[in-house]
Amino acid sequence: MSSVDPPENLAFAPADPGFLVSIATFAFVALGLEAVVDGTILTLTGEIPDVYPLGWQVLAWLCLGAVWWAIHRGLVAWLRHRAADPEVPEQLSVDPADDHRRTTTALVLFVLAVLVGVILPVFLVGQWRLQPVQLYLDLYADYGGGAWLGLLGFAAYHVGRSLLLALVLTCVQRAVEQRWTARWTRALPVGGAVLGALLALPGLVLGGWAAAVSALTCCTLLGLVHNLTGRSLRWTAPAAVAVLLFL
Repeated sequence: MSSVDPPENLAFAPADPGFLVSIATFAFVALGLEAVVDGTILTLTGEIPDVYPLGWQVLAWLCLGAVWWAIHRGLVAWLRHRAADPEVPEQLSVDPADDHRRTTTALVLFVLAVLVGVILPVFLVGQWRLQPVQLYLDLYADYGGGAWLGLLGFAAYHVGRSLLLALVLTCVQRAVEQRWTARWTRALPVGGAVLGALLALPGLVLGGWAAAVSALTCCTLLGLVHNLTGRSLRWTAPAAVAVLLFL
């Protein structure tokens, strides 16, 4: 775009690294909505949001999941508008045997990321805590037989959150590759490492150093999966849903 282009045409400029980083930042900051909602409810009711009645808990999770999904789709549409569709896989002219090896490697790394999220805290602090199972047990302790309904609400909440976090990873990776065109930028999982660092900070506060190390390790592996599967949300988003469930 020329510097003399009128403002109304600037929205049609191709996405540059700065724009991609801005999208990633907005997507991550949007997750702060949860803290705003929790703080508002605590202020108005005096109750911790995690233990208020089941109906309100499920409603809160469903609403947050829907909002995050809507923000995700809006940001994807904006990226497409700027000629940077994050859901289009990268087209590589590689040998079929190499493509098969990339797919196999990506699958192995995905399984490894899930296993690390499950097993690593055991080695670090000696505490076994399988997150989905622990969530159900916590819900059952609070709500009894209605725990399955809470679990469905949490599933919607988790999917929406994971979609936004996968978008953060994708945009950061593309921004780095556009800013620095060296081969190392395409090989290293920069997007995954940045996402891991972002999640490690709250993880350190809420879950200790074991949670922080797990987040950084799992997200870096997720970044490798992203690079091997065409740098596309089409594959990274479902992988993020599975991996982040154990963090």
